Amino acid sequence: MNARFLAIARDPSIIPGVHHYCDEWCHYCPVTRRCLGFRCTDEFRRQRGRRGGDATFASIEEAIAFTRELAALDGSPTEDLDAILANLPRRSGRETADPLAALAWDYAVTAAFLFTAETMAIIGEGPRASGPVPVETVLWYHLRIYMKLVRALISLARVHEGAHRVEDANGCAKLTLVSIARSRTALAALRTAVNARAIDPLIATLTALEQGIDERLPGARRFLRVGLDCPAA
Repeated sequence: MNARFLAIARDPSIIPGVHHYCDEWCHYCPVTRRCLGFRCTDEFRRQRGRRGGDATFASIEEAIAFTRELAALDGSPTEDLDAILANLPRRSGRETADPLAALAWDYAVTAAFLFTAETMAIIGEGPRASGPVPVETVLWYHLRIYMKLVRALISLARVHEGAHRVEDANGCAKLTLVSIARSRTALAALRTAVNARAIDPLIATLTALEQGIDERLPGARRFLRVGLDCPAA
């Protein structure tokens, strides 16, 4: 175990599990210094001499080893990672046939085609003190909505099979709901009379996704992510 990671984990200011259901937008997060995931990643980059634009991990093996160390520090299970690695290069067995996942994928693809070129130029300017602009927000969340929703649906199915905790399903669904709400606000800010025919279907899809989550995971809205949805001590 990395000695510096252990020291970070023992810092009493760390909010337990705050990185589990976050949107990974560390540049705009108010609790990065209290996040085990952020601080260990920062330390990992420092130890390996990774600079500004360098990738955090130089190989899949590095990423796997880091993930296992982080999980060991906060007692998180690694069963999903284990299942994926055990089945490479075949299927992991972590999949869903729920039509809600297909709807989320359609949203992600449509948003990408509409906004990627413009957003990449904005991202190149770096983080802004005033926060992200609407088009940047849409692109930050478009794939995360799909990925976290799929994870929530898979976790839900495994709960029904008696093989998983409902916390993971609700936590991922809550993050998806937050991502949907922020994306819808951003799209509304981008909407004009000229682009309404392109924007309105995206907003309608987000509303349909939200309704589907509420139907399948009614406990998601009540799920509180300490440090993100409510203050931490």
